[in-house]
Amino acid sequence: MAKSIVDFLVELDTNSKLMEAYKRDPVTTASDYGLSQEELTLIKEKNWDEVSKRFDDTEKAIRVVNY
Repeated sequence: MAKSIVDFLVELDTNSKLMEAYKRDPVTTASDYGLSQEELTLIKEKNWDEVSKRFDDTEKAIRVVNY
């Protein structure tokens, strides 16, 4: 199964090493994680509205995405 941007955001929330790498180079970190080109573009362009639409996580605690 391919990893999605949702998986990536959840992992960022729980993995401090991944978060540090993301802070240094968000696009490369997301690429290394295995995100699709479309999802990498969302991060590169900081299209947080579209990311929020994909993050339908009603079964878990509400998260504020502010990277």
